[in-house]
Amino acid sequence: MVSPPVPPHRFIVDDDGLHGLADALREAPWVALDTESNSMFVHREQVCLLQLNVGGVLFVVDPLAFGVDPRRTPSSALEALRAGLGRTDRPLWLHGGEYDVACLRRDFGIVLGGIWDTQQAASLLGWSKTGYGSVVEQVCGVALGKAFAQYDWATRPLEPAALAYAIDDVVYLPRVAEVLRRAVVEADIVDEVAEQNAVVAATGWSGGFDPSALWRLRDVERAPPEALKLLARLLRWREDAAAVANVPPGRLVNNEVLLAIARHPPTSVADLKRAGVKASVLGRHGDDALHAIRAAAFDDVPQRPRAVPPTPAMVARESRLKSWRREESERRSRDEGRVVPLQLVLPARSLDHLRVHGADDLASTPQLGARRSARYGDVLRRLCADPA
Repeated sequence: MVSPPVPPHRFIVDDDGLHGLADALREAPWVALDTESNSMFVHREQVCLLQLNVGGVLFVVDPLAFGVDPRRTPSSALEALRAGLGRTDRPLWLHGGEYDVACLRRDFGIVLGGIWDTQQAASLLGWSKTGYGSVVEQVCGVALGKAFAQYDWATRPLEPAALAYAIDDVVYLPRVAEVLRRAVVEADIVDEVAEQNAVVAATGWSGGFDPSALWRLRDVERAPPEALKLLARLLRWREDAAAVANVPPGRLVNNEVLLAIARHPPTSVADLKRAGVKASVLGRHGDDALHAIRAAAFDDVPQRPRAVPPTPAMVARESRLKSWRREESERRSRDEGRVVPLQLVLPARSLDHLRVHGADDLASTPQLGARRSARYGDVLRRLCADPA
């Protein structure tokens, strides 16, 4: 199989290159951006590539060449790009950009400005497929390869075909953005898309060890209290062992194995092996696992995060809002001759806020925005009012 050619680009590995990119960012009328990270391969992921299409000129930044330590972030290594990437007076195009926004903020303290997310636009326009490959094929008639979807982007030197794959993410993005922006204007949903772009721009990093993740494991509700104590200990043991081994925790020991151990506590390294823990893990971390199992007996059962218990009024309010949202979506779809998705009528976060708090203060309702408030304010207040 013949590898695709690598598009002409500037590969940046030093400060001179960064300053050249910063100059280009100052002059460009628009920027398209994507990043690649190595989350599937290490315990503490990091941005390994930054691809940019700067007014038609392609750049690839290699953060690894600047010696960025993922354990000590944010780094100032890309400081020269901060001002250019933070501008709000021209569009910065992303596709499904929440992860890119969060990673650049985490690793480099860079806050992106001018964000216009093409996946958000495609979703609010009612497109049935909104992945990057799907929208590129629909808009540009180009079928992108998927061979490097699970590539380790910390690999150096990069395979040429992998580099071409990464650059493609910003080669076609400007054309996709141009078509979608026209469609958004024609559909008269500019304000709604702007609301979603603001949500993308505000995305923060939510990674790292979270003890409450215990309660998100499948079938954990069926586990007895003693098993929950042990499971909490095992999750912490796995996190510490994964940090030492520099692998994602789930690749060290998966959740199913941890649950099995918690339900039937082993008493020896041989028992752990029979439960499904790899010999390579046991050789370095088996004794620590047995210590965690013995110590768990003295723990308290972890507290489960509790949402606000729904009152009968909240349940009724939610039912009315969902029924209206569905009917309004169907009505507008008929009237406008296109798919009007539920989230365009009323985003899920808006609905949840209204369910709990009612509609007395629409300005504080997340993601609702001025346009929806003006269009639907009266009906939302009516739907949220408690019956006399």
